[in-house]
Amino acid sequence: MRVIMIGSHLRVTGGITRVVKNYIQAGLNKKTTLEYFPTYYGSNHFVNIIYFLVQFIKLFLKLNVLNKKYDVAHLHMSYRGSFIRKSYIIKLLKNKNIPIVLHMHGSQFKDFYNESSDKRKRQITDALNKVTVILALGEQWKEYYKSICETEVVSLDNAVFPKQTISDSEEKIYITTMGVLSQRKGTYDLIEVGAKLKGKIDRKYKFVIAGDGEIEKVKKKINDLDVDDLFFIPGWISDEKKIEEIYRKSIIYILPSYNEGMPMSILEAMSYGVPIISTDVGSIPSVVEKDNGFIIKPGDIDDLENKVMKLLNKKTDIKYIRNNNIKKVSTIYNIYTSLDELLLLYKKF
Repeated sequence: MRVIMIGSHLRVTGGITRVVKNYIQAGLNKKTTLEYFPTYYGSNHFVNIIYFLVQFIKLFLKLNVLNKKYDVAHLHMSYRGSFIRKSYIIKLLKNKNIPIVLHMHGSQFKDFYNESSDKRKRQITDALNKVTVILALGEQWKEYYKSICETEVVSLDNAVFPKQTISDSEEKIYITTMGVLSQRKGTYDLIEVGAKLKGKIDRKYKFVIAGDGEIEKVKKKINDLDVDDLFFIPGWISDEKKIEEIYRKSIIYILPSYNEGMPMSILEAMSYGVPIISTDVGSIPSVVEKDNGFIIKPGDIDDLENKVMKLLNKKTDIKYIRNNNIKKVSTIYNIYTSLDELLLLYKKF
């Protein structure tokens, strides 16, 4: 089966790239004739525009001059600029009658749609109606996309690699979050919680906020609240061994986001057995149930503080949560199972 997968350049950080890399590492390129075709470079605005134009012309020539044939096109889309880029590509593929699988990742897609003009809303719906099937991250997003278009929508959860052995011998000292440092991700809420917890928790515990984004602004907030001794800001980590080390030393994983799709970082943390504290946005509540950790409201700093204290004081059975999280990833959010589901979907065309 000849598959062209279209998304961000694999140098780009973030969840979408992680999804693509996981599928390839799980064997998608061995079970299909896969061509990965990037259209977004992840640099400054000017470079991104030039890169897209060059890639779009290349794709046009592939399809219309070289007459390359594909059995399916798998597009990864977010929102705003990603939507604009992919809408042009959708038209190009549609003209060649290539079945299109549109994999929706946009954590802020609802905001993007709701804040759009009536004309832009029609453009969004028109683009969605041109594709063959939409892949939504969970049932909550599936119902949303069904409400704004007529295309078939299928729920396909994000997935990660299950871990074979999780050692209990390593000391768990990190309270961790990974991703973009920003208001949307609740980064500043987490810093405020750290300030409230200073002096109340064992000094061995450190908040690890790993990722790119507003690093200097975050460091200033930490300094202003005089909690430099509580926080470690390593920046974006690409080394898999360092990421694994952090997860293995984490006692809690926190993602206090204000909107999300289905965060890969939560699934990664669960695969290491780490208890989760996150918010009731996107598809998170379907992933983080009562046996996996705690769900809070976005911005509820007091509740976040209480949940951290509850886990650190072992008022909740952390070992039970750890075992349950490892099992849940292995049975439900397993990349190999997800790959099989994806291949079955491809074969429908």
